[in-house]
Amino acid sequence: MKKVLGSLAVAGLLTGAVNASEVNLKIPVDVHGGFSAGYQYADKKAEGFEVTNFLIELSKEAEAGDIGFTAAFGYLANNAPSTTGDNFGLQYGYLSIVPVEGLTLDAGVLATMVGYEVANTYANPNITIARIWGGQPVYYGGARLTYELMEGISVFGEVNDYDEGTQDKGAWSIGSTGDLGMFSYVVSYFDKNDPGLTNIFDVILSTNVDKDIEVAVNFDYQNGQNKDGYGVAFYVIPKFGNISLPVRLESFDDNGSGAYGGNAGWDLAITPTYNFKSGYLRAEVFYYDYDNAKDPTGAGYKDKSNTVFRVEAGFTF
Repeated sequence: MKKVLGSLAVAGLLTGAVNASEVNLKIPVDVHGGFSAGYQYADKKAEGFEVTNFLIELSKEAEAGDIGFTAAFGYLANNAPSTTGDNFGLQYGYLSIVPVEGLTLDAGVLATMVGYEVANTYANPNITIARIWGGQPVYYGGARLTYELMEGISVFGEVNDYDEGTQDKGAWSIGSTGDLGMFSYVVSYFDKNDPGLTNIFDVILSTNVDKDIEVAVNFDYQNGQNKDGYGVAFYVIPKFGNISLPVRLESFDDNGSGAYGGNAGWDLAITPTYNFKSGYLRAEVFYYDYDNAKDPTGAGYKDKSNTVFRVEAGFTF
């Protein structure tokens, strides 16, 4: 998915003895991202076309004793407003400092380590975001220190200024990522530093049963002052050449903690996908059954249960 932007030459119109050809700064930068748009229909009033993602990410990986960066801007329907306060703008961006091999400090607007899915839906197996994703942080200002314990195993700790609009006490997180045998994993604990809010413990496991079947599970436990909430999402993604059939089954109950918007229930997403060389075309049947009326697809209406049909095409690079 990544492409190298060759060399970016920076030259100025200079006077005097300095020749413009002598001022030539070469910066190899990775550029990747995507654009996606689609249509959705439900048996209520919800129907229409939408742009779901437009994201461009620039990055330069840092080697030991050097500094790199990552910056992404654009529009994400699942992260509105963005960190700039507008629907279109900077989504995340940070400097990466590597003082010695195996130790990295990222500082700026970070992307969360919590959750199997991400805001840019073209990088997810399904179009509709899982409900437990809505109870997790996305992008926020902070600093994260990552240390590689051994090949394939890293630990991290961070401090950040994430808040839910009710306080500004900052937050912190610790966890580990890596590979254990045939499993890839992420384990994280996110503490919001406020007894009135829920703290998040997440475990993500994924593996390939064989080269054509990927499976994953995301367990989310949110600990509150009086009530605890939990959610679990199972993913099965069989592949048949250029065709894949992602299936996600999710169940959750915030038990009055407010972790998932004061709700409990389950949903199912089935998303047959045709993969092109530089993108995809997919359809989705999404059924949900919740205790309280919600709007899980952003269609603009709330219901306790419904079946939603969606189509999305995307270009990735």
